[in-house]
Amino acid sequence: MKQTYEIAGQVMGFFDSFKGSRPAINNDKILIVRGRSRKVIPLDEFESKLTEIGEILGGTEIEPNSEKMGEILKSGDKHIKESERSTTSVDEQGFIRMKEELESMGLVVGYKVFELPSYDAVIAIWEDKNEIPPLYVEVTVSKREG
Repeated sequence: MKQTYEIAGQVMGFFDSFKGSRPAINNDKILIVRGRSRKVIPLDEFESKLTEIGEILGGTEIEPNSEKMGEILKSGDKHIKESERSTTSVDEQGFIRMKEELESMGLVVGYKVFELPSYDAVIAIWEDKNEIPPLYVEVTVSKREG
């Protein structure tokens, strides 16, 4: 079984964003790594690139707006709040709000959620709508509950 850092490393390497990437949160239940790449991906290739890395990881794509996706995002948010010692309620809409905020700043955002053996992975990429570098990459690898 792969470890969280191995999964995150594969994603960062795939998008050529490994150099300078760093964990935003790292504990025994969740790893969030953010990085950026000088590479630009044409906006019409976002979907196919996200699908390709999901296949490389051996993941099963979760349909957007499905109940399963809501459960995965809620579980990840719970793991984040546990690591941050927060007392606020769990909010599976936080990721969706972040996407909307980035889009309101003129960025194009693509993301996919994958089920992996023992883990769930959320992979998000975004860049300027005019395809100007950098390409930002964020991967969240969360231990599956239950």
